[in-house]
Amino acid sequence: MPFVARNGARIHWDSLGQGEPVVLIMGLGCSSAMWFRVAPQLAKKNRVILIDNRGSGQTQVAHYVVHRVSHMAADVAAVLDVAGEASAHLIGFSMGGMIAQQFALDFPGRLRSLALLGTHSGGPWAMQAAPHVRRLLFDKTRMSAEESLRAMRPYTYAPDTADALFDEDALVRLANHPTARDYQAQLHALIGWSVFQDLPRLACPTLVMHGLQDQLIPAANARRTAQRVPGAQLIELPDASHWLMTDQNARCLDALRAHIDRHTP
Repeated sequence: MPFVARNGARIHWDSLGQGEPVVLIMGLGCSSAMWFRVAPQLAKKNRVILIDNRGSGQTQVAHYVVHRVSHMAADVAAVLDVAGEASAHLIGFSMGGMIAQQFALDFPGRLRSLALLGTHSGGPWAMQAAPHVRRLLFDKTRMSAEESLRAMRPYTYAPDTADALFDEDALVRLANHPTARDYQAQLHALIGWSVFQDLPRLACPTLVMHGLQDQLIPAANARRTAQRVPGAQLIELPDASHWLMTDQNARCLDALRAHIDRHTP
């Protein structure tokens, strides 16, 4: 299994497929295994690079209280180095979208394009979830893993999404569930983080995609981000919530493929 040592951590990564490199960055409390609905499809045409963020999957961190967003963005750069890729397309979901924005600002020369799914840009400009939804993010550490997934479901999946699809996601998440300490270290990284004011500096082609039923990260955040990034494309999915890759998998894949193809030399 490939690992790269950086800043007190052994970052686990993997790749599949060949072609134009695409890095997938997953969200809060999730390992890269949660790209299972996206990665194999993109790998039919691209080299897909998967990364376990600090505090998730098989990445190992010896000492930590907070897994900072800037550190996780630098981990992506270290993985690109060891993977032999000077640059790549980045796709980030939820917290992974925040890491991707930080990477785009810190390593602009290493970015071919950027896709931000179900995310925001932080700070006081971000529209927050309702108080009871935000409280759930912190209460999850006192629940069992399965209880926390089911408690969050009404706010992160569309009502019409089949139980079978939710159950498939839940099985993958339960098999790769972080410790409470790891989860909290990721969650605390998002408190006070923001790149909103720096977004006009982004010069890479950017896609912003969001589910209109998302109650965890409201869709207004996507509009604000897209307005701040020069030339950004905004796609809103009326029938999707936070887990838009599950709720509207085909539409997400079509949009991501078109975005990557459009910005591939």
